[in-house]
Amino acid sequence: MPWLVRTSPVDMNTSVAELVGSSLHSAIADDALKDEDNAAWVLELEPEIRQAWIERIHWIRLADRLAESELVDGQPGQFQDFYAAWRWLRSTGKVQPAGVYRSLFESMHDRWFAQSDSIGQLSQDAWERYLVSLDRYNQRNLVLETIEDYEIMLRELASSFFQVLPFLSTQTWHLVGAFGIVDQFYNTLRDLREDAEQGICYLPSELLDRFGVTRGEILELRAYENPGYRSMMEFWIYEYLPKLHRRAYPFILSPDLHPSWQILRDWSLNRYHRIERVMRHCDYDYVRFPQVYWRQVQRDLVLLLPSRWGAVTSPTTSHKTVSFVDRRCKLRQFVALDSQCG
Repeated sequence: MPWLVRTSPVDMNTSVAELVGSSLHSAIADDALKDEDNAAWVLELEPEIRQAWIERIHWIRLADRLAESELVDGQPGQFQDFYAAWRWLRSTGKVQPAGVYRSLFESMHDRWFAQSDSIGQLSQDAWERYLVSLDRYNQRNLVLETIEDYEIMLRELASSFFQVLPFLSTQTWHLVGAFGIVDQFYNTLRDLREDAEQGICYLPSELLDRFGVTRGEILELRAYENPGYRSMMEFWIYEYLPKLHRRAYPFILSPDLHPSWQILRDWSLNRYHRIERVMRHCDYDYVRFPQVYWRQVQRDLVLLLPSRWGAVTSPTTSHKTVSFVDRRCKLRQFVALDSQCG
């Protein structure tokens, strides 16, 4: 089955993209490198913890890909079938006896329906919101009129799928949504050119109008020529974005995060800094940005995970086994949070 999550031990050369099927199904882009940028840290977790994360990322990636497939094809298809199978599971508590994704829904049943607990119910609610929002926002002619409309989109999409991820307590489940909003903001900033090339612009009309930038200029990749564009981006990143960051502080500063969430948080904050740094380096030119940014991502991945990203290993070190503690130390050093690990 094409979307079955791998349960065997992960080979040292296996990527997150391969595990969650980034290149399968019709979609706007091959998101393999995006998945590495977002979640390569997962491969450094202990096997049982890693598998739980890969499972949930797989569910999220599959739903996203199926929704994009319908956008590309221009007609209802597999996403609607997938959503119908979910509604059946949620209403009956049972998995449909037939279907391409039966094994996935069986896993979902085991996680959320086999036993009654508050986090399982909360996860079901979040998953429902995520699927509904995928259906709502995957459209080429989407226009978000106000900044509030933009925030609603961030909340319905990203807050929801962050609340589907594993190892959340009831308290951290309620906090993580604000962090998901920040994450989605950076993704839309990073993908501004890619989306524009597909006729999509998530920047709200209220923002564009305030600085005299047109949606057509964004979609035609010529907004950088507009004198108001740079001022718009500076406002968007340095005045509006900090408001989203402040709302996420209770999660970012929470002392009760599962260790895997601590790594995700640190990795993500490093990614956000990279996006901002490269955007400034490109003088906010979103047309130039992807080439510079993805080259930087590849370099960072080679530095952090050389065995998976093609760096040469010397004969004297190739046989060594690196403990999870050592790997986690390396991750934390990479995001410049620890100067040393003991």
